[in-house]
Formats: sequence, C-alpha cells, structure tokens
Amino acid sequence: IQAKELTSLQTVSKELHELAERLGKARIDDDYVETDLQTWTNMLEKLKDDVNTFSSSIYMQENPKEILVAKMYISKTLQQPREREQFRESYGPILIENNGFMATHIGPKNDTAYVRGLGEYSLGTHKIRFLFTKNSIHYITSFKVVSALMPIRGVSKSSYEGYGWSSMDEIECPGNQMIFNRNTLDMKGETSFEIELQLDCDNQKISYVNQRTKNKRELNVDITKCPFPWQVRFSLYEVGDCVHLLP
Repeated sequence: IQAKELTSLQTVSKELHELAERLGKARIDDDYVETDLQTWTNMLEKLKDDVNTFSSSIYMQENPKEILVAKMYISKTLQQPREREQFRESYGPILIENNGFMATHIGPKNDTAYVRGLGEYSLGTHKIRFLFTKNSIHYITSFKVVSALMPIRGVSKSSYEGYGWSSMDEIECPGNQMIFNRNTLDMKGETSFEIELQLDCDNQKISYVNQRTKNKRELNVDITKCPFPWQVRFSLYEVGDCVHLLP
C-alpha cells in the first residue's frame, strides 16, 4: 500500500510540476484567457483532491480572499522559509552577478531597466535587506512588490500594478493618492541607502526601514490590483546603478 501511495504521489507531483511550467510560461508570455484560467483551476482542484487522499499530514487549501489560479497554495505548515532572496530575471541592460545577489545597470546609455527577485510570497511575514547605490542623485530608482502574475517589463493585459517607493521618497502605487510627509527626507538626495523591506502577506501590507535614518514607512496593498504571490522588483535607470541583496 505504501509503495502504491508513493507511486501515486510521484504521479501527482509530476502533474503539478508540468502544470506549474504551463502557468509560468503563460505568465511570462502574458498569453491566456478566462477559459484557460478556468481549466487550470479545475486541474488544481483535482490535484488537490488527489493529494488530500494520501495522508492527513499533506493537504492543500484555498484562500477565499484570492482569485482564480492565484488562490491555490500549500498549507502554511508546509511552507519552507527561504534563506535569502536572489535575483532571477531582468528586463533591459542589467547584469546579474555574485551568485544572483547583485544587479547592475550596464548601459551603454541611461534607460529604465528592471530586475526581479526569485522568491514568491503569499503567506506570513518576510524581510528582505538590500543596498542601493547610485552614481548621482539626478535619476530615480525604485523598489516595490508586484504580482508574480505580472510580466517583468511591467505591461500586463490584466492591469496588475505594483506597490512601493522611489528614491525621491515618492509612493508608487495605483493612483498614487497615499498621504505622507513630503517634508521628511529619507532617500531623496542620497546616492546610497540600505533598506529592510518587510512583506506582511497575512495583513496585505508592506513596510520598510531605512537603516541610516531609521525612518519607517508602511503601505497597504490591494490584492485585487496586486494579487498573490508577490515578488520584489527593482527599477534602475542610470548606468552604474546597483542593488545588492544582503544577508
């Protein structure tokens, strides 16, 4: 019986892996319609039922606050913590090096470029530390959370948007109507700043602490505009702009 269950579990694992690859390709290509989402949701429901038949210690459940395919996740008790964030993909003239912990704008000219982290976050609280260095104060960089369903280049048929902050101390979010003290200088005018970014998935908000000024800012996230899972995305503009992920 145990051997039969193991074989069946391996089959389900293979099917989940194949489905994940299909979802990943559709997400990157931004090529899917409502009928595709319904088909994938039905497949996930079947696989969830299959997994739940093997053992009471292995189960899947749904988050009713989330929509379509993005609402499926493994129980929090099974979620493994990520030791450290790393860079995975980029758009524009970005060089990823130092084992995925550093990304640099390599030009040859100034232009907007993006780099995104490997981690995908849907549950719990996660802290990500990084050091931003710039050649000058005249160009804007930014960091934000975006939906993993959103293409790296930031253009999506689904109109998903990100939430975060720029080096000019501006909030970047849908509508950009949040209120904060514009008289408080934090990153503006600086060419280097170390940030601890916190993702609070359970309460649907993000915050950061500037390690030099000790200023803290917080931002609520509308998960209908930025659905789970979240990823961290950085925007660089000037040649030589660099972001280094810290332990």
